Amino acid sequence: MQLEDYGRRLVLDLPFHRGVALTADALDRGGFQIVARVNVRDELKRTLDHDFRHYVLFVACSPQTTLDVLMEDLGAGTALPITIAVYELADGETVVVAAEPFEALVNDAGWCRAHPGLAALAAAETERLARALDDLYRRGSAQREVNSLDGSAVKVPC
Repeated sequence: MQLEDYGRRLVLDLPFHRGVALTADALDRGGFQIVARVNVRDELKRTLDHDFRHYVLFVACSPQTTLDVLMEDLGAGTALPITIAVYELADGETVVVAAEPFEALVNDAGWCRAHPGLAALAAAETERLARALDDLYRRGSAQREVNSLDGSAVKVPC
């Protein structure tokens, strides 16, 4: 997993639809609830009549973290959602990019000093997301299939 300008980035050697399903499952297994799903490709076709690659945005939150954060500061609600982009590459691979929880705030040392409770919750949420993405990468890699000499599909690690 790489940390890029836009968040944590994974490249999975899986078809897009399988990558989307595994991403949703990894988020669920990690304690996140998907509160919105936007099919960017369909939206661009509908609104601009533009053909675009497969691209889905998930907005996810951890219910317990949401409650804990809002109990501490009602104004922090805008920092809660985590946005995850899943899109296909031309070679058939699937990319998953997840924004860091509370990203704009946790990089501000002054904010962290002023809000130590929220900073601790943000750190825990960041760790939870990292575990979910590690799970996604392991499961995605383990499900890569190649054809054996006799034409049957076999599972191999990446």
